[in-house]
Amino acid sequence: MLTKNIFIDHLRGKTPVSEMVKVIGALYQEYNLDPEQIKEKTGLTRDYIEKLIKISTASPSVQQALDQGIIGVGHAFEISRLPYAIQQDELIAKQQVYRFPVKDLKELIDQTLREMENIAVPGPAEAVTEPRPIATYHCEGCKAEVEPRYLRPVMLCPNCFGEVWRLAKLHAAPEEESSEETPTP
Repeated sequence: MLTKNIFIDHLRGKTPVSEMVKVIGALYQEYNLDPEQIKEKTGLTRDYIEKLIKISTASPSVQQALDQGIIGVGHAFEISRLPYAIQQDELIAKQQVYRFPVKDLKELIDQTLREMENIAVPGPAEAVTEPRPIATYHCEGCKAEVEPRYLRPVMLCPNCFGEVWRLAKLHAAPEEESSEETPTP
């Protein structure tokens, strides 16, 4: 009876897609009909039936957007490919603002699914062969080694920074010269 109603209503063009999604989902899940059997009884294409089956498993927001005409079957199918309802809800919200074409939405979802697979696959374990060298820090003024907790950021404009740098170099230069000038006995 369900398949006959879908067939007749689809021919007349009066069935909302959301109702077709519910009926096709029920035929597939509750009555255990495969897409080929549904195709024979309804006259719909197998591809269209498979899309409606996938949409029937989507989050309620996807089905509601489809029912309200915010998205079409192509958009709903692509969004239903995402595994989590929160992802589907986020794309519905974005679709309402940006109005992605189905092609762009498919590319976005394909990329998202690829990245999710990459995250799930653990990378090769890195063997630690030697301990990391301990970082040493030096004061830019006196060049002494200092613990990082004692270093301070100094907020200077470019002009003042240049002046401080030149003064530090001039101050360091006479000390280097005086150590070189001491006579050797």
